[in-house]
Amino acid sequence: MPPRTRQTGQPEPRPHPPEPYAAAIYVIQHKAEAAAHVRLALTDLLAIATRVIVVTTGDSLPNVQTTLAGLDRGQRAAVITHDRDGAILSAYRAGLGRLLRDGPVTGHVILTGYHVFGPIRPDGWRDLPRDADLLSAYWHNAALDPRLRSRADMPDKLPYLDFALLSPALVNDPGFQKLCHDLPLFNDYWDQIERGLVPLARFLRDTGRRIAWAMPEDAMQTADPRHYEVHRLVAEGAPCLPVSVLMLDPLLHDLNGIDLRAALDGLRARNPALYNAVMAFAAARVPLRAFTTIADQYEVLSTHYPSDRGTWDFGPVAVFIHAFYAEMMPEFWALIAKFPMPAHLFLSTASDQDKAMIEAFLDAQQWPAAHRTVRVVAQNRGRDMSALFITFRDVALSGDYQVALRLHSKRTPQVSRQVAEGFKAHLFDNLVHSPATIRQLLDRFEAEPDLGLVIPPVIHTGFGTLGHAWYSNREVVRDLSARMGLNVPLDADTPVAPYGTMFWFRIPALRVMFDWPWQWEDYNPEPHHIDGGLAHAQERLIGYAVQASGYRTLSVMTPQLAARNYARLEYKMQLFAARLASHHLLDQLAQLDRNAETFGIRLIRRLRVIYGRIIRRFPGARAYLKPVARRILPLLTPGYRL
Repeated sequence: MPPRTRQTGQPEPRPHPPEPYAAAIYVIQHKAEAAAHVRLALTDLLAIATRVIVVTTGDSLPNVQTTLAGLDRGQRAAVITHDRDGAILSAYRAGLGRLLRDGPVTGHVILTGYHVFGPIRPDGWRDLPRDADLLSAYWHNAALDPRLRSRADMPDKLPYLDFALLSPALVNDPGFQKLCHDLPLFNDYWDQIERGLVPLARFLRDTGRRIAWAMPEDAMQTADPRHYEVHRLVAEGAPCLPVSVLMLDPLLHDLNGIDLRAALDGLRARNPALYNAVMAFAAARVPLRAFTTIADQYEVLSTHYPSDRGTWDFGPVAVFIHAFYAEMMPEFWALIAKFPMPAHLFLSTASDQDKAMIEAFLDAQQWPAAHRTVRVVAQNRGRDMSALFITFRDVALSGDYQVALRLHSKRTPQVSRQVAEGFKAHLFDNLVHSPATIRQLLDRFEAEPDLGLVIPPVIHTGFGTLGHAWYSNREVVRDLSARMGLNVPLDADTPVAPYGTMFWFRIPALRVMFDWPWQWEDYNPEPHHIDGGLAHAQERLIGYAVQASGYRTLSVMTPQLAARNYARLEYKMQLFAARLASHHLLDQLAQLDRNAETFGIRLIRRLRVIYGRIIRRFPGARAYLKPVARRILPLLTPGYRL
């Protein structure tokens, strides 16, 4: 674009680039030196600051030095250690002390660190206003906080130092230096507010120093807006997001109405690189169910999605179908007929006879032979899991397909026919409801490169999955995760998993599962398809494999099934809540926790672990142990069912 001109016809002079900052002090703790958001921030700070002082712990020092060696080509960074892990204000004090040791500061100083994601705008730290003594990203509303507002002489707003810009006049002020020197070593979050932020705010007010904010002063109307209004931080121009919002208990997100999903969606649009860094951090540090809950990774699909697309940039979809019951091909065809996209069908089955039946059926439906592959599984072990991860391993690893759909001929013989049919409908209808819902999902895969897995929500109608969906599989998944190098935290109670093992997925997101050398003999022989066996463990491992690969899991529902499941879930939850003494959720949890620590309940939990270990090692023992367990366990806790 040519430069704009004045009325004289002469080009306007280009604005001068802002003067470099005198220094940036960046804190790294909790072994975050290799995190993507840390590298992004350091890269930017090294480009805009004359000096960068990194404050870290002794344990992290070698890795921090290695990280900086690859970024600091101008040798402008210094690293000092501060072994009070978690005390951010104390680490800032150490950094300022190191900076002032060389004499008065002649320019503005940035304070920030690993504890925030930023800058939100790619140029967000380059051109900040410098007409105040302290510029803060956001504040704590002391006037709205019942623990602070009644105290005498309390400033209305307390400036957080998650990100701060200090003027040279403030940094060189002996009073400010004394305040920093006198800061205690804080013990916890409230200690930092009361003994750190409050004295700082009072000092700035009493000495006539001007505080400015990186966003409008009336934008945030809660006591702790950096958490409770995190979506407004992105919308209103804050330079950073606090990492701690990802670490809050999902119940705090619920009780305070935090809208993390809006913040992440806004961040993806404004700064894709930082968004990817946030997602990488969440994948490594946040249990999957906690993240999918706080980030609202659930979607009700529109059955009237306004799209008539027929092709997508990622090419044809690989559709993996395990047709163990070949007579179910008409049911599969009812789903295939809804496909709006080019697809190659990869079908596995149990015998040559079934293979011939499937091919004849597809011929009758005029599905081209060039767009289908039918294989007979080598062994009848592992059911649909082995048929995917062994039988079609070569297809997944070929690189010919990016997006795939997994279906199989589900019967669920261990439950009643009506419950089994409801489970199958829960899978088929949520994943392949109509051309409109399929287009909606494919558009999401194309627009959101970090979307790795799309699943129906956990099935609970007819099943006792809520809070207990690990069954006897958690130990096996933990061991598999360690062996496969999946360095992600496992959920405590109900894993985020494709229960029923039907799902859409981005093949690179599950590459680690296809790469692993599964063997047919790893699976239980029929009929011992048990909890704790490899197939059931893989079912629960899939979500964590996707998470460890840096991708996101999304649960989807059609409007009808969303309403049906919500109604039943709400009814179940009110049954529990009505039997508790308080209406307040935290009081209810406290009562349940007390009950859960009785001797009988603790013994039952231990016996369940032992039971799972025995049947994993000796699957045939289940037929003898289960009747015994049904007699013993109710004696420990009346009304208990295995």
